[in-house]
Amino acid sequence: MLTSEAHKRASKKWKEANKEKIKEYNKKYREANKEKIKEYNIKIKDKKKENNIKYNKTETGKKNITISSWITKSKIKFDDRTQAEYYYNSYINTHRCNWCDEMFKDCRDRCMDHCHTCSLPRAIICRECNIKDLVPCVNCLL
Repeated sequence: MLTSEAHKRASKKWKEANKEKIKEYNKKYREANKEKIKEYNIKIKDKKKENNIKYNKTETGKKNITISSWITKSKIKFDDRTQAEYYYNSYINTHRCNWCDEMFKDCRDRCMDHCHTCSLPRAIICRECNIKDLVPCVNCLL
């Protein structure tokens, strides 16, 4: 009998080897059961919405929403997820503007500053300094 870890490895190996078969099976199943899937999605829609609301209130949810917003809306470029989490932790633990040294009035006064030329993150600053800034970063000036 396989241990739990050995079973997981074997299952992962089988799934990798049969990726195309699984994909084809799932496609056929979705085509054959369109109505069933549609009914199921309607049935669980409210539960999904409720779970999303709960998740968004957790620390992990807030972190993921903030990082996603930086990437999608602000177009900030991070090398990887680790760098994004590093900047998020700095963002959360910074209570003064890195430029004018004023205390943030509230959490919405805090901004992740980034270069608008190369999209690299620079500092955590207040909203006033963020509005004034149009200077490219050191990397862009070289």
